[in-house]
Amino acid sequence: MFITDVSIRRPVVAWVMSLILIVFGIFVFSQLPVRELPEGLQPPVVQVKVDYKSASAPIIDQEVTQVIEDVIGGVEGIKNINSTSENGSSSINVEFNPDIDLDNAANDIRERVARVVDRLPSEAAAPQILKQSAGFSTTMWLAVSSATWSDLELGDYVERYLVDQFSSVKNVGTISTGGLRDLSVRIWIDPIKLAANNLTIQEVEGAIRKENVSLPAGTLEATNIDLILNLDKSYNDIEKLKTLPIKKNQNSVVRLSDIANVEFGPVSEKNLFKAQSKDALDLNTVGIGIYAKSGASTVELSKEISKKIEEVKKTLPDDLNIEVAFNRATYVGTAIDEVYKTLIIAFILVVIIIYLFLGNIKAVIVPAVALPVSLIASFLGLYLFGLSINIFVLLSFILAIGIITDDSVIMTDAIYRRIENGESPLIAAYKGSKQISFAIIATTLILVAVFIPLIFIDGIAGTLFRETAIALSVSVVVSSFVALTLSPMLASKFLKKEPKQNFIVTKFDKFFKSFLKFYEETLGYWLNKKKIIISFIVFTIIVSGVLFHFTKKGIITIRRSRGLSCSRIYR
Repeated sequence: MFITDVSIRRPVVAWVMSLILIVFGIFVFSQLPVRELPEGLQPPVVQVKVDYKSASAPIIDQEVTQVIEDVIGGVEGIKNINSTSENGSSSINVEFNPDIDLDNAANDIRERVARVVDRLPSEAAAPQILKQSAGFSTTMWLAVSSATWSDLELGDYVERYLVDQFSSVKNVGTISTGGLRDLSVRIWIDPIKLAANNLTIQEVEGAIRKENVSLPAGTLEATNIDLILNLDKSYNDIEKLKTLPIKKNQNSVVRLSDIANVEFGPVSEKNLFKAQSKDALDLNTVGIGIYAKSGASTVELSKEISKKIEEVKKTLPDDLNIEVAFNRATYVGTAIDEVYKTLIIAFILVVIIIYLFLGNIKAVIVPAVALPVSLIASFLGLYLFGLSINIFVLLSFILAIGIITDDSVIMTDAIYRRIENGESPLIAAYKGSKQISFAIIATTLILVAVFIPLIFIDGIAGTLFRETAIALSVSVVVSSFVALTLSPMLASKFLKKEPKQNFIVTKFDKFFKSFLKFYEETLGYWLNKKKIIISFIVFTIIVSGVLFHFTKKGIITIRRSRGLSCSRIYR
């Protein structure tokens, strides 16, 4: 083959081509996104959330949930709609097809919800449109804690200054807060004093609404000046609020402090967030939940959030600390590191096995060099096809190690056998490569023909197998190129005829010959037992079919091994 002949005659050409693959492979490796699973497994989801305090679930379902469902039902690309109506809130999750852009889908939902805002109860909060992934699992939890600040002060600071900063980080879908207690004025009415003054709750509420107002009162226009008039009867001090008149009698005025205790307090006492560590026990803490945008890399988002934390720490007040309480990327990174370890172990085992069979340390150099070159160059293919580094791609590389090494081993063995027969390394490399090139090309085409159809599978299974098929196909093609260029060049330079003098290799060679003899004898015996062999094959097929029928089936086995979180609901 021409490219093989050029590589043998011009070793520099083979080195340069391999170095180009290595350099570009290493460069794009740092550019590839890292995630646990392939992109597209979680379809885009838009959540519509409406808070309606003090309303029961049936009322929310009738006046909020059904109204919004009716208007968003005609949005293009919707796969299904799941809604939840509970006391105080309504949540509608709209799941779209994987090919729908999340930002466009959110805009469509926002536009349709805006049409029915006027039909919602006036006491209900404005609808929130949230972009999320289908699982909507938290990527990170940040803990903002202090030993001197109260939980009300912490919550106020987080909501004012920190939520917006982390919302602007790339690939952040939604920010939520845990243990946030909104600062409010709590009015605790004494029912005995209320009855003693012949008042009702409705009268107190009406008085507060009438007296605590701030309204525009018009403008005064003169020749040289225009004045804007405001009617300001708002109470911006809690002591003044206590003097708010509720009812006027003949000889006295019933004020708010006469029938109620007025103080600052949280809107709800049911919120609590704790993030315990050795250095920070039982501190007042508010959590910031980071939710990744659909399709975003958990690892990359974690890195961006960590950078943002370092920036935020420089501007935090004294006695205030922010740290990561939970990071899902830790588990993703650990899983990927384990796959990397498996790759290294597989590479070492391949080298050892090749050495035991060939018995020549120099013969091991050829496949040992070709294997990392092929793997590194495969990352270039991942980059060109827009893939990511995930567990499925790395598992594909583990599977491909045997296939990648096979091409170089076949080439090395064909050349080494000729050297053992007395040919010079250069002549052996030329004739041996010419003899085996067609077999390597044919094997590569067959393997690619097997893997490529997996790309056209639809659904979630297709998303998983697509990246596996592309990764395997790219690695096989690259390994064939390396086997036809770098391997014969290395063989012509390094291979020499050497006797197997190593004790371990000699013992292994002796064991292998005895095993080969045993195999030949056993094969000869069973070739004469045709009926038994055919019956055993049929029996195996039937048993396999039965076991397949009773085996649990699924695309991905879901394991909740993402740490431990505890929660208590106060009622």
